[in-house]
Parts: sequence; structure tokens; C-alpha cells
Amino acid sequence: MIPLLICSVLALAVIIERAINLRRNKILKPEIIQTIEAINNPADIPFAISKCEVIAGPFSNLLRRMLSNNHLTREEKFVDIQAAGRQEIKVLEKRLLILEVITAIAPLLGLLGTVLGLENIFGIISELGLGQAKAFSGGLSEAIRTTVLGLFIAIPSLVAYSYFDKKVDTFALEMEEYAMRLLNKLYPSEDFGKK
Repeated sequence: MIPLLICSVLALAVIIERAINLRRNKILKPEIIQTIEAINNPADIPFAISKCEVIAGPFSNLLRRMLSNNHLTREEKFVDIQAAGRQEIKVLEKRLLILEVITAIAPLLGLLGTVLGLENIFGIISELGLGQAKAFSGGLSEAIRTTVLGLFIAIPSLVAYSYFDKKVDTFALEMEEYAMRLLNKLYPSEDFGKK
């Protein structure tokens, strides 16, 4: 029961932390989006970089890297954006592994508790015989309780993991969309073949 209680506290802590830190306004900050919209020519880039340095976060990190590497061709910048994007997505996915592991091990810990409980019941039966129905049913109830608790922990953890994982995927797509908009501003389509 103690490992299951630790798992439940850990899962709850991760769920609360991710719910707070994976809000749209915290990841795709409106100030950064406005900065992207405001870039119209190369003279706007230093201001945009300074704005990204002031406003911390994965999205601003990605844009700062995009705006800083002006010596790259469009193709090189595209590859650089993808690499930087993968790094920033890892930041968004942090602690989701904990939920994934808890989802997998909580039912197994519950099952282990049930098996250990059944072992105790068979020990009682070997000492007292089958005539002690009350001791047998009480022990069986206690043994099954760990499996139930394991499932009660695993199911919400799985739901939360799936929800946050989908949310990170959505943020990744939106960040990619804004990055491509900025890339098209930095390298207009008429220059694409020349660069």
C-alpha cells in the first residue's frame, strides 16, 4: 500500500504542475505572437530578439534561435528550426514520463499486493483450516483492496497523461505554424530559389 500511496501523491503532484504550466497563454504567449506579426523587414529583427530574451519560454527560445541565425539559407534554417523545436518539445513533455510510468506500475503494484495478501490468507488457512470463514473473507477483502487502489491510481494517471500529451502535440503544431510564418517573412517566396 505504501508504494501505491507514493505513486498517487506523485501522480497528483505531476498532474497539478502540468495543468498549471501547460496553459496556452503560458506557452504561446500573446506578446511573442504579436512580435512575430510585427516583423515586416530585417530592421525589426533586433527588437524581436530582445523581446524573446525578456519573455522566457520554449516558444520564445525557438524564435530567438530562428532570428539569430541569419547566415543560414532557408533550407538550413528549416532544419535548424526542426532541431530546436524538438528540444523545446522535450521541455514541454517533462514529467509526463512520470505519469506514464505510474500508469504502468500502479496496477502491477496492486496485483503484487493482492498476491502477497493471498499468500497470507493461505498461511492462515494452513494454520486454522477452512473453518474460519471470517478470517478468510477479511483477508481476501484486504488482498483485493490493493488491486482496486492500483487501478484507481492508474486510470486517472492514464487520462491525464493522454490529455497532456495531446496538449503538447497541439502546442508543437501551433509553434511550427508560427515558425513557418516567420520563416516565410524572413525568406520571401521569390527568394526561395536563390538562397
